[in-house]
Amino acid sequence: MDYAQTLQNMSLDEIRAVVEIIQKATDAYIYILDLDTDTYMVTDRMLERFPFSDVVIRDATPRLQKVIYPSDYNKVKEDIRRCASGEQEIHAMEYRWLDKDGRAVWISCKGTVIQGAGGHRLLIGRVMELGKEAKADNVTGLRREVRFRYDAEEILRDRPETIKYMMRIGIDNFKEINEKEGVEAGDDVLRELADCIIATVDPGVDVYRLMADEFIIVDSGSADTVDVQAVYDEIKSKVADTVRKKEYSCFYTISAGVMCDGFEDESAENILKLTEFALNEAKRSGKNQMALFDREVYDVYLRRLNIRKLMRRDINNHFNGFQVFFQPIVSTKDYKLIGAEALLRWSCEQYGNVSPAVFIPILEESGLIIPVGKYVLWQAAQTCKKWREIIPHFHVNVNLSYVQMHKSDLINDVEECIKEVDIPPESLVLELTESGYIETDSRIKNLFKDLKEKNIDLALDDFGTGYSNMRYLKEIEATTVKIDRSFVVQALQNDHDYNIISHIIDMVHSLGFSVCMEGIEEEEELNRMMKTKPDMIQGYFFGKPSPAEQFEERFLHTTSFL
Repeated sequence: MDYAQTLQNMSLDEIRAVVEIIQKATDAYIYILDLDTDTYMVTDRMLERFPFSDVVIRDATPRLQKVIYPSDYNKVKEDIRRCASGEQEIHAMEYRWLDKDGRAVWISCKGTVIQGAGGHRLLIGRVMELGKEAKADNVTGLRREVRFRYDAEEILRDRPETIKYMMRIGIDNFKEINEKEGVEAGDDVLRELADCIIATVDPGVDVYRLMADEFIIVDSGSADTVDVQAVYDEIKSKVADTVRKKEYSCFYTISAGVMCDGFEDESAENILKLTEFALNEAKRSGKNQMALFDREVYDVYLRRLNIRKLMRRDINNHFNGFQVFFQPIVSTKDYKLIGAEALLRWSCEQYGNVSPAVFIPILEESGLIIPVGKYVLWQAAQTCKKWREIIPHFHVNVNLSYVQMHKSDLINDVEECIKEVDIPPESLVLELTESGYIETDSRIKNLFKDLKEKNIDLALDDFGTGYSNMRYLKEIEATTVKIDRSFVVQALQNDHDYNIISHIIDMVHSLGFSVCMEGIEEEEELNRMMKTKPDMIQGYFFGKPSPAEQFEERFLHTTSFL
């Protein structure tokens, strides 16, 4: 049966009756537009959602201005004119309507022109809300990520050179707004930010809402060069004005990550990754600011991710690639070997020997420092037991990170190690790094107290590198203070810092603690710093870190280093 022919033989009232029946069986909104009389007929459901005055709207073209989003009206009007004139038989557009609260709603409107009874040209079709398909967002009136991907793929494929920038904007601490103020307040913030963005960018610039609190701006239509910093600053200024007008009842700021070039041969999926990285860089740098995407920084980031992946693999493969090196600690009384510091090393086939300054922060950020730290502790304890057979009072220093102290059962790990390896507690010295956390963490302070009660000595590492460490001596009751190489270098360069070190060492000694001076590399440095009366020396002058076998061969049977 020719359905178009059937409709042509039906009166307008009969067609409307059929439309009402069809409407009950679909989520789409069904409409009829008589192109000859400019009469728009909608269903009852459309009256509930949108500001139509009646199911039959005469002189529809001007009246639809109340329903169609202002900046979309002219292009819709032109497309319908083409249908009325016979230039086209299909109306298919995505644009915005206004709901009864005046909020923008993205719709997909499709229709076909048929010849109705009486010779009238009728446009019959359906309207679907894109927000229900995650193509548009009914909170902000913007199109969603699905549509961004579609549009971006087309631009990136056909005309990437036209893209001036893509800016990804995120609300700082948006989760806290939802938790403290409620979801409705969060939605208000999203609408406010969307309005600020739209009010800032040119009409031809596309704006989309991505996940949660994020938006992306795509400028591929500006004729002139665009100052992206100025665009971001203006949006930020409008946000600040909005917050101020609401008397700071809901305070928030925004960060942004921007790509300005390098769009050739990229995909929408990858653009999302790159702009997300840039946005996260802005937030990591303190928030409420904009960061430009930097390919070199991103490559370093990817390298870090790969290193983390490789280290996790090696950890699961019985710590393959990890090795514990040892550096001599020498007594200043007789320049004899009394201990060593255990230092972690890691290498892999892809990167070779990787600097501890690179891989240790990655271990800490990922939490992998917990199993690796336990591995180092056991390796150091087992080696120490062996060497104590040659030097009875030999001790090994093992570094601890804040992550180990805070997130692992350190006391149990240390006790288990001492018991299983069968060494005295005083043969292990735990060096504490990141001392800046001590003052704010009572759990860490209790941990120090427990270690002290179990006769496990503590050393305060990196003294003089940025914290007011002297007060920590009281908090942790460290038996040893290790003066960092950078502090030593300063003392070697001027008398003022030299005198400071001298006074610090005197003070530490007055508290009954020992001092180990790190980083002595030359005999001249040794002679100069020995006048400050440290108890121990550690540095390249006596020996660089080396594997246990080399350490044993070179140092263990040395009667004196001088």
